[in-house]
Amino acid sequence: MLEKIREGAQGPLVKVLLFLIILTFAFTGVSAYLGGSADDFAAKVNDTEISRAEFDRAYQNQRAMMEQQYGEMFAFLAQDENYMRQLRQSVLENLIEEQLASELAKKIGITQSTAALREAIVQMPEFQINGQFSNDTYLRALTSVGFTPASFRDYLAVQMNRVMLMQGAFGSEFALPSEVAKLQVLQNELRSGRYATVSASDFMGQVDVTDAEIEEFYFDNQELFEQEEQIRLAYVELDFNDVLARINVTEEDVRAYYDNNPAAFQSRESRRIAHIMVEFGDDEAAARERIDAIYARVQAGEDFAELAASESDDFFSGQEGGDLGMLERGSLDPDIEDAGFALSAEGEVSDVVRSEFGYHIVKLTAFNPPQTTEFAEVAGEIRDNLARVEAEQEYFNIQQELARMSFEIDHTLDVVAEELGLEVKTSPWLRPQVGAEGFDQPQLLAQAFSEEVRELGLNSDLIELDQRSLVIRAEEYQPARILDLADVRDDIANHLQAQEAEALANAYGEGLLAALEAGEAVDLEFTEFAGVRRNSTDVPGAMRQELFRMVPPAEGNTTFSVITLSNGDTAVVALTEVTAGTVDPETQDRVQRQLEGQYAELAYRALLEALKANAKIERRL
Repeated sequence: MLEKIREGAQGPLVKVLLFLIILTFAFTGVSAYLGGSADDFAAKVNDTEISRAEFDRAYQNQRAMMEQQYGEMFAFLAQDENYMRQLRQSVLENLIEEQLASELAKKIGITQSTAALREAIVQMPEFQINGQFSNDTYLRALTSVGFTPASFRDYLAVQMNRVMLMQGAFGSEFALPSEVAKLQVLQNELRSGRYATVSASDFMGQVDVTDAEIEEFYFDNQELFEQEEQIRLAYVELDFNDVLARINVTEEDVRAYYDNNPAAFQSRESRRIAHIMVEFGDDEAAARERIDAIYARVQAGEDFAELAASESDDFFSGQEGGDLGMLERGSLDPDIEDAGFALSAEGEVSDVVRSEFGYHIVKLTAFNPPQTTEFAEVAGEIRDNLARVEAEQEYFNIQQELARMSFEIDHTLDVVAEELGLEVKTSPWLRPQVGAEGFDQPQLLAQAFSEEVRELGLNSDLIELDQRSLVIRAEEYQPARILDLADVRDDIANHLQAQEAEALANAYGEGLLAALEAGEAVDLEFTEFAGVRRNSTDVPGAMRQELFRMVPPAEGNTTFSVITLSNGDTAVVALTEVTAGTVDPETQDRVQRQLEGQYAELAYRALLEALKANAKIERRL
């Protein structure tokens, strides 16, 4: 798993993916691009600085992505200082490559259409509520980081230009039909022959391991016999689901809640509102004059939707005739919302309204009155919610008692278990970085190996996990040590004996190989195989790999080889026939994409290396 994380975080394809993730989260830390002292940068690319704030944001985004993808495994990996140093360098290198790509995109004239920018913003989850784009959320987010809609569109255009440049590098590669055919021929090649195995166990009787050899191996390989410290815990556990199962909610309770909370089962009034917005800009008075002029045109009978499309500074709603969607109270800026909900008839238009975004003219285009949900439809949901609320309170009360009593009576768990109706249980053996199922959370392991629990024999603090709480204490502890020779003598003897037997089996196999290549008869029982593919499971993996490394025999001849299998046995392999693969039309498209992907990765890397070679780059990490 750790190797997969290491490999997955460093490939060029993932760097492009990382860029897209950073783009998605750009608005959350975009102020990093807008300031910073003259010397406060992590890298400088030509004349453009990459600030430390920008680097820190990208680094934290990468960490968050990996934590989400790999969970607690990443917590263990993060303890490797060398790996985390490489990760930081990789993130910085990615930012450098992004800047170079942006400069190249600008140089060669890559641009974004208005429709493309609009679609990109609509799809960004940070601007959505319940899966739908929220114009109000969009405007608030931009305001919070010092952007106007216009300046954010310019910023986003630069980012999307980078992506388009990368797509060009990937999308321009192609594979010729002849290349695809040759690859298919190789991939679909079939090999036939026979093999015989020489069992290492047949040579075990010829091996005599001495005490001196055992002791030499033991003292030369002390790291193999290190036993990490481990602990077995006594613990009491409070499980929320156990508490929930004890809760009983009556039909009367459910009905009473429904009757006493009518608003909870009534849909809220909703309205479809449209608006025309004029931003303040640098001159609020001029903005007021402009909105008044637009308002006069509305009052004169001009089409509201057409005016929104041509005059509104709200880029998104303007393209939709100013429409802000079907809205409930609490989903818009209060000033705009109050104006919209004060209108009483569809088609009615408000006076000019001032908000933190600018001046607005608001129009009511549709109205939905509230609707009441019948009791039968929500009774089950009410029962579940009441049970959960009561269970949460009871769980909290017991949890607090558990924490208090285990602290006050810190030398045993028996008293608290008896008072609270819990059971003192025993955990499996645990190691600092390797817990058993249910005991592998970092906070639990940290408490288990703390000085208070491990050495002083005290109860731990309350450990809050997902819907359960524990208090632990040490039942048995074993410090780290080198296992005694007596404890591992038999294991070493077996290992050395098996190692020597494997060597004897391999030597015997090499002798058989020499005899076969000389045309001599050998006393071996061969197993035939036919039509083995590169991904076949008909023969052992090591044998299959060797089989496709062997030189094809001349017609009527046989090629021989000897290999050691994963179980220690030796195999003598005879390759008798190679059948050229055929072109499979059904897999042709997949093979073509595979080749083009490989070519694209090479092109991407070549492009970045060329950009770096011709750029002036200063790194300060």
